[in-house]
Amino acid sequence: PLTEDLLSRNNLTKDEIDAWAIHPGGPRIIDEIGSQLGLVDEDLSTSRAVLAEHGNCSSATVLLVLDAINQQIGKEPGRNIVALAFGPGLTLYAALLRTR
Repeated sequence: PLTEDLLSRNNLTKDEIDAWAIHPGGPRIIDEIGSQLGLVDEDLSTSRAVLAEHGNCSSATVLLVLDAINQQIGKEPGRNIVALAFGPGLTLYAALLRTR
């Protein structure tokens, strides 16, 4: 529901998202988010790569994922990125980012 609400408030569908920056707290989190959102392996690959390279660096890990995505998709204007992060007690955070 969190992601659906974020997208609907911005008149977007899942297919209009160019990249998914999922906080890689562990492989199980990435797998479950991917399953719940119906994402494919390509959508999850950056989060998996950051987890493999850096491990879970707490809150800062999602910033490493965003940095990697920025390097991959370049600076073409109008690209949509959804960032998902998690906090204590499984608090959920979501943000829609757009390249300019």
